[in-house]
Amino acid sequence: MFRRVINRIFHNLNLFLNNMNLNRKFMVIYVFCVIFPLVFTDGFVFRALLNEENTNYRFSRQSAIQMYKSEIVSTYDYDTMIARAMDENLVISSFLDTRYLSEYDYFHNYHAYVKDSYLATIVGFKSDSVVVYADNPSITNSDIFKQLGPARDSEWYKRFEATGKDEALMVFFDEDERITEKRKFTYVRRMKNADARYQKIIVISNNYSNMNITFNNIPTTCSMYVCTDDSMVAFSNKGDNIDLDTVLERANTESNMSVEEFEIKGTKFKIYAFTEENIILKVLNKNQKVLVALLIATLILPLLIMKAIEHSILDRIGTLQDAFIGDNKQTFSTIQTVDGSDEISSLMMNYNKMVNLNNELTNTLYKEKLTKQKNDLARKNAELLALQSQINPHFLFNALESIRMHSILKGEYETAEMVAKLAVMERQNVDWQNDSVTVGAEAEFIRAYLQLQSYRFGDRLSFDIDIEEDCEDYLIPKLTLVTFVENACVHGIESKSSQGWIFVRVYRDEEQNGLFIEVEDTGGGMSEAEVRKLSKRMNSVTIDTIKQVKHVGILNACLRMKLMFKEQVEFNIESEQGVGMAVVIKIPLDQLSKKG
Repeated sequence: MFRRVINRIFHNLNLFLNNMNLNRKFMVIYVFCVIFPLVFTDGFVFRALLNEENTNYRFSRQSAIQMYKSEIVSTYDYDTMIARAMDENLVISSFLDTRYLSEYDYFHNYHAYVKDSYLATIVGFKSDSVVVYADNPSITNSDIFKQLGPARDSEWYKRFEATGKDEALMVFFDEDERITEKRKFTYVRRMKNADARYQKIIVISNNYSNMNITFNNIPTTCSMYVCTDDSMVAFSNKGDNIDLDTVLERANTESNMSVEEFEIKGTKFKIYAFTEENIILKVLNKNQKVLVALLIATLILPLLIMKAIEHSILDRIGTLQDAFIGDNKQTFSTIQTVDGSDEISSLMMNYNKMVNLNNELTNTLYKEKLTKQKNDLARKNAELLALQSQINPHFLFNALESIRMHSILKGEYETAEMVAKLAVMERQNVDWQNDSVTVGAEAEFIRAYLQLQSYRFGDRLSFDIDIEEDCEDYLIPKLTLVTFVENACVHGIESKSSQGWIFVRVYRDEEQNGLFIEVEDTGGGMSEAEVRKLSKRMNSVTIDTIKQVKHVGILNACLRMKLMFKEQVEFNIESEQGVGMAVVIKIPLDQLSKKG
């Protein structure tokens, strides 16, 4: 019943509006869609403006806090990086663990191994000082290394030992009268070398003045205070002589405040950000008369202007509407006459441009693009197919089998064995019905190839193939690994007069998430320049690259592996002239599939 009543009301209203001319409809729109909403929503608008302003201030405070926090974390990360580098430096550890016979012996080693190293460049770069304290009695105090004994009475050492940890970040006020800069921002790390003979501690003291300047240069209109759990204000853009009680009292009494708490290596930080009172309230109170005048203008002027623009828009809107409806054909028709130069006229002209451009694209460019895409796809497929010889010469295998049987009949068993292995290789080489092959099948092909090469090289060639059992069923592009083995024979073993080895290894490494394939030879090797050049070409190979080079064997194999494993395969080369060369191929495990 209720639904029927509502439908009836809307039906009658629709009939009433359909019989109302457009200028009266404009008046109805003005009264119900302008005046009433304006009167009833002004209060909500002003409230929304206040909330928006508060949100902006809150965002400004949070942004300032994040910039301050980022600077603190950045300083800590930098100190950690420097300390870790020094901790892992075996030269420094060995230098500090050495018992020196005299001061001359100490300074000689100091200048030989440490003074001219990178330590001299990092000291003072961002930190005030970087000092390593050690309880080695044979060292002499210098700008970087000092005796640990006298430092045990220092404030930083007492605080560090109190933490009971191997590293700590400490922000404190040092009461030592000999120190001019009382506030300290210090990172301490105990060197953890297992073979150390002496206790060693790295102390990185950051320049408080420079940090304070950095904080003051952060663009913000907020009052900023960085406090620590040591009951002190570490940094502030309002001066240094501010106590923590003042900050806490302000935080408890003011609402326009944001705070964030975080901890770094045992030191808790609290960053407070305060803003002044909401400016929009001052603006509203000061400009009440202007706002009232603007309110009146927004109610009257639309009524006066509406009649003037009514006839200007209705006819052209109707024309544009008819044009958009169209004539049910595949193409739109243009508007023949466009009057005026306002937005509606511009819309009508742009509509004409759109129609012309759409028809042109439909008839010419779009079709040409489709044709070009089809041609490019066909060309790429042709180029890829060119990498795979699909000729299957059965007469070749029949001829090889005849030669093998003839050799057996004549008692030439070694020749028959060579022909049999050659037939296996050739059959694998020309059978491209499926470009994928298991690692185990490829390994058997490699074994046949190397055994055949053994007839050629004799005792000069030895080889070992080691394939983990769970890796044998992984699929790889056919005749790719043997290409690297062939390269090892031709460029490694063939150029060497003495005995050489070729090693082929395939294994999984779960930690590195990869299947690793290694082909190593003990041949003549390559220079560093040649290794860099070949490695770059292997990892960036494309079809266009292969077209530009003369010998494409290895690059062909690399390209096919990259295509099969979606560019995720990595190629690394290790080589030393006169010693040998190793190619290491890494394929992510998630890109591999096994024989179904």
